[in-house]
Amino acid sequence: MTLKKTLKTIYHATAPLHVSRSHMTMTVAKQILTDFTPDPSTTCVANNILNLQYDLQIIIPAYNAEKYINECLESVLIQSTHYSYLVTVVNDGSTDHTLDITRSYQEKYPDRIEVINQENQGLSGARNAALRILKGRYVTFLDADDIMTEGAIEALLDKADDKDIIQGGWYTFTQSGGNTPQDAHRLSGYPWGKLFKADVLEHFQFPEGYWFEDTPISFILYRVGYSSKVIPDVVYGYRLNPDGITAKSSGSRRSVESYYITTLCLREFPLFGVKYDQQAYEYFLRQCIMNWSRTKNQPKNVREAIFVLESTLLDKYFKDQHSEMNEEIEKALRKKQFQKYEVLARTK
Repeated sequence: MTLKKTLKTIYHATAPLHVSRSHMTMTVAKQILTDFTPDPSTTCVANNILNLQYDLQIIIPAYNAEKYINECLESVLIQSTHYSYLVTVVNDGSTDHTLDITRSYQEKYPDRIEVINQENQGLSGARNAALRILKGRYVTFLDADDIMTEGAIEALLDKADDKDIIQGGWYTFTQSGGNTPQDAHRLSGYPWGKLFKADVLEHFQFPEGYWFEDTPISFILYRVGYSSKVIPDVVYGYRLNPDGITAKSSGSRRSVESYYITTLCLREFPLFGVKYDQQAYEYFLRQCIMNWSRTKNQPKNVREAIFVLESTLLDKYFKDQHSEMNEEIEKALRKKQFQKYEVLARTK
């Protein structure tokens, strides 16, 4: 019997224990989270300038990336393509030799590489610095410790078909070698490995000060109604990082920001013309489960505070919706049955 089946069996056997309601108020819940980790309270809304001079702009945020930035830049510069492109490297307050390395590349390839140097503002702040003046008809993001595969530019732009968002395949690799292909069958929530039309990003920025800053891509941008396409070509190499946010988030207070960014997205739906429809509702419920998974190692009162506030969000934005995909999770949220919710979340 699998772990999920075992947990479901335990849940049904102990069902009477799960009917009690949480008595935590919204005011108390908000205070608990604020005391634990304050909400950065930034925005996804921007007014970026369109100055389209290239077919493609490749945005590379870089912080203390001296070990990898050479390999990253070389993977772009060896591309054989007839398309014009500009590499925008944003040095985000690095304290190693990242800036020196990127400057040397800029001197060697002045028509291909520009460097923005700024004080440390985090991953979102680095990406946003490049987004403020969009110079490519299409934009793609490349992390400084990752690589672009051979022929990626040609494959993505050749098959773009004037779509707003084009997703390619990718593979994961480690420093010791070896790679694992990841076929793209649908749009991923990551900004890398895909193209965005500049128009898509004209009024968008990554929310600064948050972990999980990629969330608005799938929660907001994919809900606007932009046209999209997925191609089978592997265009991106993603380096697995044992010290990345995914690996350390559940033990950090900042894991609570997964909830905060959920509220941010919902709050800003109208600013992007996104509707609180059934699709958004199902995504919200999946996001609630994700929030629980990311915060499951936090104190019980923190987890319960998130639960109470999520149940409030459900009533505020999706009062008349009904889920067929996560019906039990929905019931637990609506009835404020925290114990039941936690047992159910573990089975997802």
